[in-house]
Amino acid sequence: NGKYYTHEDWNTESKLGANWGQSYQWSKAESEMRAWQLSQELGVPMVSICPSFVFGPPRNNKETNSFSITLVGQWVRGESSVQSRLCVDVRDVAVAHVIAGKEPVTGNRYIVSSEARIPSQDMAESLKTVANEMSLGDPDAITCDTDFDGGAIKIGDKEVDCAQRLKDDLGGLVCRPVEETMAEMGKALLCME
Repeated sequence: NGKYYTHEDWNTESKLGANWGQSYQWSKAESEMRAWQLSQELGVPMVSICPSFVFGPPRNNKETNSFSITLVGQWVRGESSVQSRLCVDVRDVAVAHVIAGKEPVTGNRYIVSSEARIPSQDMAESLKTVANEMSLGDPDAITCDTDFDGGAIKIGDKEVDCAQRLKDDLGGLVCRPVEETMAEMGKALLCME
């Protein structure tokens, strides 16, 4: 619609081989398009759950090579600056999958995400608060990237329209606040140190 993304939009900008991030985004879009083609050819019902950047606390204290856990671990240890991201909690993505498997929503695509990027300063404050409350890590080492303004859609502006559709179609699903996800993720990662 020229203002923000909806479930009707497809990633046509990412290029295979441009860099890791673009290749990953390209492969997700290409795979989903192919899955829809096969669904139609074979007459198999399909629902597509399209999460934004997935964050969330690890399920256990074991080592993981998850990109999001590695990234937030770097942030909470002060090894890199907190970045603004359009994101969603992994637990909300899991709930969306379960509901989509039970509700009569086949033939639909759902973006599961916050609708706006939360400023990096807010995410950094959530992580600092956790570090202070737990007396773990060095809260003063947690910094944020204030240079990135969001690009075409500014940080804090609506980037995706999905909340009402999730609520209406997927059993009242409401994604939890990003600050809550960051705090719980930071707490789990600090306890693993």
